[in-house]
Amino acid sequence: MQTSIRRLAVMFALSLAPLAPAAPKEEKAAEPKAAESKAAVSAEEVIRRVDARMALKSDFKSTVRLREKRKDGTEALLEMLVFRRDSSKDLLIYITKPRNMAGGGYLRIGRNLWEYDPSVGHWQRTTSRGNIVNTISCEEDFDRSHLLETYEVQDEGEETAAGTKFRKLFLKVRPGMEASFPQLRVWVDPDYNIVKRVGYAPSGRTLRTDVIRGYQKILDPAAENRPVYLMREVLEVEEAEGTQLTVRYDEVELAPLSPNIFTKTWLEGRFR
Repeated sequence: MQTSIRRLAVMFALSLAPLAPAAPKEEKAAEPKAAESKAAVSAEEVIRRVDARMALKSDFKSTVRLREKRKDGTEALLEMLVFRRDSSKDLLIYITKPRNMAGGGYLRIGRNLWEYDPSVGHWQRTTSRGNIVNTISCEEDFDRSHLLETYEVQDEGEETAAGTKFRKLFLKVRPGMEASFPQLRVWVDPDYNIVKRVGYAPSGRTLRTDVIRGYQKILDPAAENRPVYLMREVLEVEEAEGTQLTVRYDEVELAPLSPNIFTKTWLEGRFR
């Protein structure tokens, strides 16, 4: 589903405050406001529907292209293949570009994420909060949506932009759960798509702001061609350094994958 002009305008309006250099003050995670109006759908139900719209029964493969722009003007282009099997929570990321990083990747085994360096043939355990390919992206950016499983949800009412009402929700990681961002604030459109999200440290300091620029509608063949709505492009902005990263999810395929893909042997074999 291509993003409509109207939705782009709305997202743009929403993104202005946190992205503009002259923003009067930083949006804080602490002390979330109480809901300003009674909503028909509970906060937890909103997040459940967000997760459900992106839930897959089929295996997932996508070419992901990243464009990183740092504050000093330097730019970097990266490309990788992402493989997922949500039924077993398997995830593998295989880096294909640039050439000096090609052959590396990440493999999740159980709850552990491992990073592979093909230049030395070495695996190193990393964390869900670690950066992927030295960018500001993290494991969750390429994983299934499981917000309700990971976070407690608090309603912050509605916000209107360009004539559209958005549900504003504050999410705090559940005890015993791991997340890249211990706290999140998200804005959800009437179709239950997240259009903006802000990640915070436990102190309430802003870490990263994301604007979801579009979704793509795809039929899930393993779920009787039920439509799912996956992110197409996301703009990520790091608060501390001002680094911007555009993440595009291209060439998405929903089809059975070999179980061999989700192994160290498979990734090691790409570089030979």
